[in-house]
Amino acid sequence: MNKKFTPSAPKQYSTVLADRKLCTLKDCSSQYHNASVLIAIAHRNQSKELRRALSSALNQTLVRRAEARIAILDDQSEEGWESAVDDLLNESSVTLLSAECGSPARARNQLLDWADKQAGIQWVARLDADDELAEINSLETLFAEANGHETVAVIGSNALRIGERILPWTNRANSDELLDLTNLTAYVERFSSGTQERELPSCNLMMKTRLGLRYPNTRSAEDHWLLCNLLIKFPKHVRTVSDPLFCIYSLGGTDTTQNKQAGVWQSQRRRLAYFLQKLNLLKNTHSEILGYGMEGIVWRQGDRIIKEFYPWAMSDSDVERLEGLLAGPPPSIPRVSWTKRQDTWQCSSPRSQTRAIETYIPRDSIFKFLVELYESGICALNIKRDNLRLDDDDNLHYIDIGKDICRLSSSGFLDMAGRLYSIGILGNDDEELVRRMSWRTQEESLLQVSGFQEFYQQIIEHLHVRPIDQTPLLRPSKEYGQVTLLIKACAQDAEGFYEQISHIVHQLTFPAQFSRVLVLIDDYPGPFLRQYAKPNLQSLIEQTRQLREAEIIDGWLVPPTDESTIQKTYKKWFNNGEIVQTHTINNAPLYAQIWAFSELDTRYVLQCDCDVLVGRKDWHHDYLADMLEALNPDSALAVGFNIPKQTDRFLDYFGEPGQFAPEVRFGLLDLHSVESHLPIENPIEEARFKLTWHRAIQHYQRSNQTSTCLRGGDPASFYIHPQNSDKAALQSGVIRDLISQGVVPNHQLEQFDLIAQPQWLYPERNESVIFLLKGRHTPKEKLRRCLDSLARQSQQGFGLIVIDDSSGFQETWHYPMMLAQFEGRYTLVRRAEHHGRMPNFLLAIHEICARPDSLVVVLDQDDFLMQDDVVAQLLEAKKRGCDLVQMPMYRPEKPLKQYQPDYHQPRLKGGGNTWVHLRAFQKSLFQKVPESYFKRPQGGWFDSATDYATMLPMSELAKQPTFLDTGYAYWHERAPYDQRELSHQAQLIPEILAKPSAREPAELGRADEESETLPAKQRGRTTTS
Repeated sequence: MNKKFTPSAPKQYSTVLADRKLCTLKDCSSQYHNASVLIAIAHRNQSKELRRALSSALNQTLVRRAEARIAILDDQSEEGWESAVDDLLNESSVTLLSAECGSPARARNQLLDWADKQAGIQWVARLDADDELAEINSLETLFAEANGHETVAVIGSNALRIGERILPWTNRANSDELLDLTNLTAYVERFSSGTQERELPSCNLMMKTRLGLRYPNTRSAEDHWLLCNLLIKFPKHVRTVSDPLFCIYSLGGTDTTQNKQAGVWQSQRRRLAYFLQKLNLLKNTHSEILGYGMEGIVWRQGDRIIKEFYPWAMSDSDVERLEGLLAGPPPSIPRVSWTKRQDTWQCSSPRSQTRAIETYIPRDSIFKFLVELYESGICALNIKRDNLRLDDDDNLHYIDIGKDICRLSSSGFLDMAGRLYSIGILGNDDEELVRRMSWRTQEESLLQVSGFQEFYQQIIEHLHVRPIDQTPLLRPSKEYGQVTLLIKACAQDAEGFYEQISHIVHQLTFPAQFSRVLVLIDDYPGPFLRQYAKPNLQSLIEQTRQLREAEIIDGWLVPPTDESTIQKTYKKWFNNGEIVQTHTINNAPLYAQIWAFSELDTRYVLQCDCDVLVGRKDWHHDYLADMLEALNPDSALAVGFNIPKQTDRFLDYFGEPGQFAPEVRFGLLDLHSVESHLPIENPIEEARFKLTWHRAIQHYQRSNQTSTCLRGGDPASFYIHPQNSDKAALQSGVIRDLISQGVVPNHQLEQFDLIAQPQWLYPERNESVIFLLKGRHTPKEKLRRCLDSLARQSQQGFGLIVIDDSSGFQETWHYPMMLAQFEGRYTLVRRAEHHGRMPNFLLAIHEICARPDSLVVVLDQDDFLMQDDVVAQLLEAKKRGCDLVQMPMYRPEKPLKQYQPDYHQPRLKGGGNTWVHLRAFQKSLFQKVPESYFKRPQGGWFDSATDYATMLPMSELAKQPTFLDTGYAYWHERAPYDQRELSHQAQLIPEILAKPSAREPAELGRADEESETLPAKQRGRTTTS
């Protein structure tokens, strides 16, 4: 027993597509609502440092006069953080906000977005939670400088603190250094190269609201990038204040320390210097600069748009990838050409007539854009208004060529759709819905975006849902109004009678349609000739009634038992009206059958014993037309149903008078012709007739030589008769199922009677990829949908194992016809009794899948594949050595739910989504799992949650498990579980998780040590290629 497991996945602080969940926990008092200046402080778990910062803000002269207010934004701090500063938070000038931002840059941007929406606020002054305002009039000095100059920002100066020690130098804001691009570039070059200690005074910034400038979400220097962007765009509208100091800046922050240790701090500053150098160069060449960002600079050159990437932003392999993705781009992405100049890449695209995005984007434009990209196999992930344009027809265009264009993945598409919906439909800020650190799950977050679930569901269903064809799969193509199907039964046939009759009827009623289908019940109580079972007439009659209610048969006949009717029947047939015994001297049935013939209103009767097994090799073979044609000569009274042959060719019908008796077990009679020869002789012994009716006819034909009975025809339809001694071999249903499909072993060919030994086996499968389709009572429309998705696969070299767990012939008789398109590549198993999930799973893998290296793919019969190259991708993964492969599934009842497997210690994560569809694994991997993993502690099979029971130990044993995300691959559709099933699974899943890891303990320990050294994404490989 493994005590170290969790029954559900624990909450994780992880990166998800999430809104900011902005909440006002406390508003400032009304006297501050008209304040024009905001001191904006963002923090996460910095309550100790926050006290000093907030105190310095509360002491500001503008705050005391209610001309400035304070906003504190808490970004997911630990519970109880407020206690350290509770007294200050209660000050009337303070507004307390909470949001899930996920990074310092995004927290500052949230404050800027919030300020833009407050009518009275005109200016935002940044203050970090670990800094403090230097003087009580620091803010007032910057504010005074801003007035009257069409100013958009004021930059102050700062002192520096390490711990509690103030450093002897200050960082003065110098207009000559900052407001001239050449000087600014030289300034940044000096401190990025280490020749100057003094950095940009980017933390000392008061900026006008509604400018549209935001911090880039980088790990370091985001404030430097924003300040440079501000100085480049508004060089004549920025002011500086050298004295007094605005703030005291702390150099010992956790983020700064970590970034310096990782080398990020230095590299980001060098990148900023490179950007400024390149921008300076372009301005000196009078290029028309259109924009710039964290990847490169864009300018217009004649009728072309050029984007030059920074050396670190675009590698040769990146270009190779993008060239492949954009070889035939959708209309919504420009066609580009690539050029490498020295160490930098440029892309060039034609100039187009488009307009900028304002607040909203037409819904139809977004929908069409997303469909185009999905069908092109592309995701464009840098979704923000600056990167989107609309043409005159309101077609949406994505103009940001760069690394954020990537191959389609389910997570990428959800990201793209969510951000477009947030921006274009809801009119949210660009950063309202982005990938950020959060304690919420992806689904929890997106369910809070009003209307998005329905919108996303519409897109996916538009892309993947084909109308389910409700027309009947098969209709009888020819009606035979002069033929009755008569199935003969007696009291000892009761066991399994319903399913056996269903088998006969459904095997025979296509393409032919009979006038009527009747069951003849001989109510003789016994003893029986060659009796093999205890008679149960009541059960037989009840099952017959059920067959009628299910419209499998049209009715039944029970012969009268009065002596006059018996005598009348015998008089007609044998010219003897004295015998009253219903059976022959050998106790063979006689009266019931010939009485039934006289009750029929059709010329022909196809009569058979109720235990015959009917095989169909070709469902379009019109066996009845062949047999009726054979009866055309008036001399032919009967023709026997064929038996399995060693040849598939048509065999001419033959038979001399008296050579064959009418095939009593299964044959077609011309009742008119038979009656024209009546009465016939039948010897009497001990007040009983000696011959059965068919032997009496044969005896008559031998002596009369005027009529005959025939054998022959097309063996595409045949029957086999089980002798009573072999009835036990039929209980499993395997023999009947195989015969139904026209599959018989060589030892059965040319034989009327069943040869039960050697054992009958389902055909093995030897393909490299084998789909396992299990189901029970699957609606035929959904099974057809599933099979259609397989038929559309670009790679058709796969095999199929289809297992139905006792739905009955009434529901499954047509399965061979549905599977005909996979002729030679499928094995169909139709269970006679319900076995359950694990026994069917084991049957498929251990007995039918023959090759240890075959990749078995589980595909439920009511689900379907959403991509046409799933098989091709699986084969490629197999070539790469992957022994367990999963691909993304889509659930229509949970369209926003994403399931990415986590193969690292999944028992500690509620199974780690290792159970999810699509599931593929090598047979050899499955065989490594001890059978005990599939059984409950009490010893019985797990009868539910078998996806957990099978996949969890295999994921632990797999050498190279892979989650292959190239977009949604598997449509998983199921009805909601009732409370009973939910309770049952809630009991089973902990039992499964509590089992020990399937890996050897030593191997598990090594793997855990190795895993801890890997990035999270590499713990269980995830790939989109």
